[in-house]
Amino acid sequence: MENQTTESSSPSLNLTPFQYHIKLRDHFKQQKKTWDWFALKATKEQQIDEYKKTLLKNTYRLDRSSHEKLYLLADECCKVLAIDANVILYQENNSTQLNAGISILDKEAHIVFSGSVLNLLNDEEMKCLLAHELSHYLFYKTDNEEFEITNRLVVSLANDNRSENAIIQTARIYQLYMELFCDAGSLLVSKDHKTVIQMLVKLDTGLSEVNAESYLNQAKEILSNVDEGTVNDTHPESYIRSIALLMQSENDKDYFEHVQKLIEGSLDIDKLDIFKQTEMQEVTKNLLQLIVKPKWMATSTVLNLCDQYFQDFVRTKDDVKIEDFAKNIESSKESVKSYLCYVLLDFSKVDRELENMPLAYTSELAEVIGIKDIYEKIIRKEMKLTVRDFKALLDSAMADLQKQNESREDSIFQD
Repeated sequence: MENQTTESSSPSLNLTPFQYHIKLRDHFKQQKKTWDWFALKATKEQQIDEYKKTLLKNTYRLDRSSHEKLYLLADECCKVLAIDANVILYQENNSTQLNAGISILDKEAHIVFSGSVLNLLNDEEMKCLLAHELSHYLFYKTDNEEFEITNRLVVSLANDNRSENAIIQTARIYQLYMELFCDAGSLLVSKDHKTVIQMLVKLDTGLSEVNAESYLNQAKEILSNVDEGTVNDTHPESYIRSIALLMQSENDKDYFEHVQKLIEGSLDIDKLDIFKQTEMQEVTKNLLQLIVKPKWMATSTVLNLCDQYFQDFVRTKDDVKIEDFAKNIESSKESVKSYLCYVLLDFSKVDRELENMPLAYTSELAEVIGIKDIYEKIIRKEMKLTVRDFKALLDSAMADLQKQNESREDSIFQD
């Protein structure tokens, strides 16, 4: 369900963007020159010009006189969503994939059906589909079109081959949340989550008959057996959308927390958006503080390595609570835990004058943090040690560490 847009006014309704949308909007508004450029009407028109040229060439326009029922359903959706859209419906030429998409040009909502959608869905399911598409209109018009501007801005950045992966992930998450917003719009219009789910599953499968309750049981089974959220780029999987619809219909108090886990997932080095990138930097800084907490570890060589990680790094007296740190990374992906292990290994080897004591100390840190097994495998791999040789090295290092007079205030195990 794709979308493009330009301008109009902002309706008010009890259907609001997700916190992620607001956070990203606020982030980009701080970059005033870029924001102002994307907010220009001329920029919007330029970006949709090609679409306007090709729309009529590749579709059959459905007029109101011959498809009155469809338009009446769309009118009902507009009324419930409190939007002033002028809806125009089309059937895409030579299409087989079941889908629908909307393009928003001023107050015009151009909705294009693909494949045999018109024959597959009953009236209530079609109303759900139209409500979903028209919720894109609502989303884009909210707050003086600031969420539309945000969407075009982040998508444009993500499509630039010079952009880093964090921007691509940010655009991806923004789109995923937008689809859940539009599903919520469908629910608001239909007042029946099962009908919305039937619509979603029919579009996924092409089946003319589906059972929403049966699919919900399947969705619950999937989520009970997987430890990750969506892997899709633009639309969450139907089982995720179905669970989200169920939770919302039941006014589940854990809805937003659960949805965040399903859409954003756990901290993962390979899937950092711009916000989690900042979070990962903070995690790294906190680990460095734990590493240099003992005075004997804070040599000029070790602190120089800290400076290579962060130019503004300063060893502080403020405690980073190791228990809190461990809890924070407990649910993170293995990519994060492996990265932290390599940071520990960096510091275990940097100052040769400390001999093997840093290896023993970082091993203790790894154990308390809960990444000991991963760290030991990485040490053996990078130092090319057998299990026996590694054990001998670690035992010797631990013996040296025991001789080191560490004061109570330096201890990472301080209560």
